[in-house]
Amino acid sequence: MAITARKPAQIGTASLADCLDRRTGPRFHTVLRVARVTRAHDVGLWRLRNISDSGMMLETGVPVKPGEHVSIQLSESITIEGRIAWEDGSRCGVAFDAPIDCAATLETLVTEQSRPDYRPLRVPVQTRAIAYCERGMHTVKVLDLSPHGAGIAHDGCFKPGMSTLLLFENGEEHRGVIRWSKDGRAGVLLLQPFPCATLESASRL
Repeated sequence: MAITARKPAQIGTASLADCLDRRTGPRFHTVLRVARVTRAHDVGLWRLRNISDSGMMLETGVPVKPGEHVSIQLSESITIEGRIAWEDGSRCGVAFDAPIDCAATLETLVTEQSRPDYRPLRVPVQTRAIAYCERGMHTVKVLDLSPHGAGIAHDGCFKPGMSTLLLFENGEEHRGVIRWSKDGRAGVLLLQPFPCATLESASRL
């Protein structure tokens, strides 16, 4: 989806923070929605707290700096470019490079989420894990993670419906069920979701 720009903002970083604080336009509060935030050297899933035509507020424990450029994906088809306008340690405000139609964007997100082929946003990773299943122990490559799932590359041993336990390199264990498996790749549905903070930074995984 292409985000329609109305008129590029022509104000500096300090003015952007003031603009966001004043909240001159309507803001839409969101519940349990995450955005994939890509920065110069990292990517992660951050909680989206509210959004307006000109900016949004995100919740994250990842350190950020005012003026830093971020690329924010609300879904695989909707990406918004912006800059950090302010931060207070656990939240930050983002000012968009160009205003969007916020109401239309949220409507599109709801429509996308209702489709049968909808996939939640994922964090791309390159790590390994030990996977235990009824056929024994296997080393798998973890390709991506979402709050409720993991994408893995394997040797062909996994079939849909199989239970598995993933032991990650950091010592964490996660139980799940194989949802699909094809051409050496598989999707694991986790029985317990990842904590939000775990997926905030791919560099920590």
